[in-house]
Amino acid sequence: MTGRRAEASACCLVAIGSIVAAPTAAGAGAGPASHATACATAQLERATQALADAIAPGERSVWEHYTDPAFVYVTEDNEVKNRNQALDDLKPLPPGYSGWIVVQDFQCIDLGGFAVTTYIMDEHEIVEGHELHARYRESDTWRATAAGWRLVASQVYAVPTDPPRGELSAARLAEYEGLYSLSTQTQETIRRDSDHLVAERPSRAPRILLPESGDVFFTPGRPRTRRIFTRGPDGAVTGFADRREGTDLVWTRVAASIPAH
Repeated sequence: MTGRRAEASACCLVAIGSIVAAPTAAGAGAGPASHATACATAQLERATQALADAIAPGERSVWEHYTDPAFVYVTEDNEVKNRNQALDDLKPLPPGYSGWIVVQDFQCIDLGGFAVTTYIMDEHEIVEGHELHARYRESDTWRATAAGWRLVASQVYAVPTDPPRGELSAARLAEYEGLYSLSTQTQETIRRDSDHLVAERPSRAPRILLPESGDVFFTPGRPRTRRIFTRGPDGAVTGFADRREGTDLVWTRVAASIPAH
């Protein structure tokens, strides 16, 4: 992405020039608080986009300019990095890769000497002709200095999305029907409903289960969890693991038929 990298570099330089001014009107004691907050929001949004623009081309100088010496970066993979480690990670995308990030839904709370921002990073990447799309929620803390705002801390969260839906025949879906038990106090009924499953527990709203792949199912809008059904030596369903963040609650199938209401 040679042309795009050059364009991003130019945008970053323009953004840097527009934000070298004093931190905020509030810091200088001039203007109403609402105006100061608006100024801080506009400045920090431009700075944030400049930092995002610098990632694909690996423009270290932009991050050197905006980050505080005490900068701490927490990645979406739960890695905690200091400023030097974060800067060392800034390298241009390899040949065959290109990408860009758009900062969206930017919010800012101006606390005078500090400001807290949160926003969505809408990331687009092209890997050898294949398009990838991801969204991240990032929250930053900025410190007002005589030279301008400096980034003190960043924390990134991957925004989970539903996986592609698979398709199973009615006969295959029927294999999962039955009564399941977590304990003597907690049981759940799973039944087929047209082209998907429905899980029902007393005093809880029914939950839709859509096939993902093989014996793995997911609930729309809850991509952090999975239902992974298990089978015995004869191929019959024996239970399922209710998995969240790599931790399982193991349910046992106690009846293949659905209890009559």
